[in-house]
Amino acid sequence: MSKILITYLTFFLLTISWAYAQKTDTVTLYNGNKITCEVISLSKGRLSVKTSDMGTLSIKWGRIATLETLHKHEITLDDHSVYYGQFRKGEDGTAMIKFGVFNEPISLLRITSLAQINSKFWQRLTGYIDAGYSYTHGNKNLQFNSSGEVSSRSQKFSNKLEFSSIISDNSQNFSTNQNGGYTLQAFHKKSIFSIYSLAWDQNTELGIESRGSINARFGYSPVDNKVNILDISIGLLLNRELSSEQVATTNTEGIFSVNYDLFVFNKPNIDLSTSIIVYPSFTVKERLRSDFDFRVRWEVFNNFTLNFKYYYKYDSHPPSVEAIEFDYGINTSIGYTF
Repeated sequence: MSKILITYLTFFLLTISWAYAQKTDTVTLYNGNKITCEVISLSKGRLSVKTSDMGTLSIKWGRIATLETLHKHEITLDDHSVYYGQFRKGEDGTAMIKFGVFNEPISLLRITSLAQINSKFWQRLTGYIDAGYSYTHGNKNLQFNSSGEVSSRSQKFSNKLEFSSIISDNSQNFSTNQNGGYTLQAFHKKSIFSIYSLAWDQNTELGIESRGSINARFGYSPVDNKVNILDISIGLLLNRELSSEQVATTNTEGIFSVNYDLFVFNKPNIDLSTSIIVYPSFTVKERLRSDFDFRVRWEVFNNFTLNFKYYYKYDSHPPSVEAIEFDYGINTSIGYTF
């Protein structure tokens, strides 16, 4: 009798597990098509869903009329406010969000990102990793570049780790341009945020053997939707520099930053980002540093990308006597986003 009971219990648990694993969410498009799936995330205008027959799909957010979900999601709106709840069927173009015993209709146009709460932690991480290599026979120049980023978003905070490395070697010179750091971003009301960062960088062309820095700043997002993000921030920075001559100095600087991201949902998908950062020095008279980065990503297939990056770095008073005042370059690479 006990064996029969155990058999029935085992069958019951397997049945429940199988049923739970089914794709029980529903996405309805404006053309009337319905997709049975598991809604994973929304980022930069693309809704990522898993299906039983077609694998993982990316659906343009503007094509979605309604959606219903079994699992809870972290739902971020264009004013940075966050809901935690499930989607219930509403009118076309409207999300009926269920949290607790309450239901609230919200326009789909206001939703900028989603993240499934029931996903494993590593599934909620987003980021990329890139690598590129080039060799020029004429001047025997060898260059390797790589970069990466991983970030996660909670109700009021965003955490990000990133790095970038460019190593050049030829018969006359060996140079490195590397940086990495951690950034904590806190979201406040009315598109206001604050940023706290720890960073390290090295640029032998500008005479920087090592620079560690910490900065804090406040910012505002005048534009924040599914395809455009514009951030402006201002604050203070403290750094410790070690020059190529092994001379160490401590500096206090201001920091002014403008970042713009644009996503074009097309074939191929294009992700464009631009950042300008200016550092006026309060320690060294008339010293001004600036960083400019422009990057384009083309999604070739299944999250694999072809990348183009242009960078320009300027320092009016580099710490090394023999260093130049500016460094710039163009890199191409292949990468993977997740």
